[in-house]
Amino acid sequence: MQLQRVLAEDTRRAMEKVIHLYGEDALVVSNNRAKDQTEIIVAVDIAPDTEKTLSEMQAPCREAPRIALGDMPNFEEVMESEIFKTVPTVSHDPGRNKSLDLDENLGPALIEEFMQELKQTVAKDENQPLANSLGEERDQLKAREIVDLVRQELAVMRNEFKMAQQLDAWSGTHAVADEMRPLIDAFNETGMPVSLRALVTDTVNQNTDMTAALSDIANMLGGAIKHIDIMQNIQGVHLIAGSSGAGKTLMAGRLAKQAALNYGDLDVALVSYNDSRFGAWNQTQLIGAQAGIETFRASSPEMLESLLQELHSRKLIIIDTPGVDVENQLSTLTTLLPEAHKHLVLAADASESSVKRHLKSSDLQWDSVMLSRLETGVYPWAVINSLLNSDIPVSIGAAEPSIIDMAPLTGHALAQQALSHLPISFV
Repeated sequence: MQLQRVLAEDTRRAMEKVIHLYGEDALVVSNNRAKDQTEIIVAVDIAPDTEKTLSEMQAPCREAPRIALGDMPNFEEVMESEIFKTVPTVSHDPGRNKSLDLDENLGPALIEEFMQELKQTVAKDENQPLANSLGEERDQLKAREIVDLVRQELAVMRNEFKMAQQLDAWSGTHAVADEMRPLIDAFNETGMPVSLRALVTDTVNQNTDMTAALSDIANMLGGAIKHIDIMQNIQGVHLIAGSSGAGKTLMAGRLAKQAALNYGDLDVALVSYNDSRFGAWNQTQLIGAQAGIETFRASSPEMLESLLQELHSRKLIIIDTPGVDVENQLSTLTTLLPEAHKHLVLAADASESSVKRHLKSSDLQWDSVMLSRLETGVYPWAVINSLLNSDIPVSIGAAEPSIIDMAPLTGHALAQQALSHLPISFV
């Protein structure tokens, strides 16, 4: 099985190309927009004549001939050596298993290209000295998190391939009627994980009408996801956490604005804790001004403890935590504030490995999950699949990047959001 990339003007034309080149059994791995085009990655077993045609379409290789796979370093070792300057271990064991796995299929050229992009993202220019050791430590920590995230993504892809093969073996059990096939194809098109697709296929098999099937799927998924209305009586100290770019600060501002309308602006405070990103404090001040509440800044646990003593009379204190090293930051704050409520902010389009990385943490007990970027055309399958296997409830959803855009979220509403805009018409 190999990964192939297909580009077209839109999803429909891309799928037509996929079916034309690889047939209807091709497994769609991802569907994204790339340079004003639709990019679809598929996993296929390429026939000899198709592989020859694809080889002729490729530009001639300018690099040296590829070395034997048995002498190639492991993908993770190459990543470590490029980012953290360690020495990769090259295996020369002649008895090494020659079957290709996902790491080896990447090839030297693709690994080199990937590492160049990764280094440009996480490293600073070597000719420019770092301001201090703290900045260097944060850069290394961020690089390490990116490397770990890539490893987790690869592990999820391996599991998806294995489960897809198992589903092929069970094709008789999961076969659906012809009139329901467009629905299964739509799930595949929108990137639904294989395990979740197998679950909903059982529900589809019990229906002959697509509308009834969608209703049953929404009820099944929504009923299995817990929810909590935190805005009904939100008081005390609340920690807002999540990865960088997930929308933590804006979500904290939304909560503060709503609470200010209920309690008054003098009873609500927004605190930025230990976030040394360039412009982070300015962003917090701007959001606080839009919410009409006071903002404060603490760069250490001791400073935060002193600040909270001054703000003890406030009904609600919202602490916006940094997006780097989330687990350690929350562990420190939990020790300092054992009664504080912890909320995880996830982007609705987050990958499955990113979601599981936070939800599966054994050291953290989240009080709720808040979803940002819950927009039309975004299919939160990874979040839904992870919440089905978790006791953590959802609480709030937001779509537009506005401080007033926020609403209580239930499991049923989350399922309806994913099911209401399926691209069924393209098949």
